[in-house]
Amino acid sequence: MADVAGAAGRLGPVLRVHRRFRPLSWPARVWLHSCGVAVSVVVCLALGEWWPAPVLAAAAVVAVSGYERLRPTPGLRSVRVHEGGLVLVSAGGGEEPLPWRAMEATEYSPGGPHGEYEHGRIWPAGADEPLVLAHLGGLGRLFRELEERLSPGLRAALHETLRAEGSVRFVRGRLTVTAGGLVHRPPHPLAATEAYRWPEVHSARASALGELEVRTHSAGLPLTFPVPNARAAAGFLEDLRTASTG
Repeated sequence: MADVAGAAGRLGPVLRVHRRFRPLSWPARVWLHSCGVAVSVVVCLALGEWWPAPVLAAAAVVAVSGYERLRPTPGLRSVRVHEGGLVLVSAGGGEEPLPWRAMEATEYSPGGPHGEYEHGRIWPAGADEPLVLAHLGGLGRLFRELEERLSPGLRAALHETLRAEGSVRFVRGRLTVTAGGLVHRPPHPLAATEAYRWPEVHSARASALGELEVRTHSAGLPLTFPVPNARAAAGFLEDLRTASTG
């Protein structure tokens, strides 16, 4: 334990703490919101006025969100951001340091409207499985910072792979990048393979959903690829596109 604490101390001062919360289940959330609506109706009928309804409804939503964040959670308790990396703090007080250099890739999902929770994945160097983080306050901000810190190194690694192997493949070969352009193999078996020289590529960027988005001059819709660290991949493609077009 002393060695772990010493490793955490070598990561430098603490910048932020992201605390974990235990979310309510979807049925419980619906039930509590329904109770809030019922209370709002009763209060409005008693007062003979309807103006308190939106105020009470908003208060109910805030109360449910606050209650979720105050509920004790087993397992991971918080994630501390240090200058030199992250420290994962368990509910029992144990700490696991994770320096920036020990992270190979990250992936973030903002969740969805049908109960999908916001979550992110971190691939530690040499690990078989990613570390999954969910139900953390400020999770989106945490993964944006991770991407900013890791992107330069990952971008350089992609250039090195291209120099050594002659191509870089993404999404199990759906997208292959070479010095001369890129090749898109659609997932549908009957769809034709598309090849684009760099002058035919308009831009590459990371979308708001964390996907790699490639626009060409000929296609109306962008090509999208769910790749980890889309920002680094987009920068890599932009480097090649800019170099080839002058």
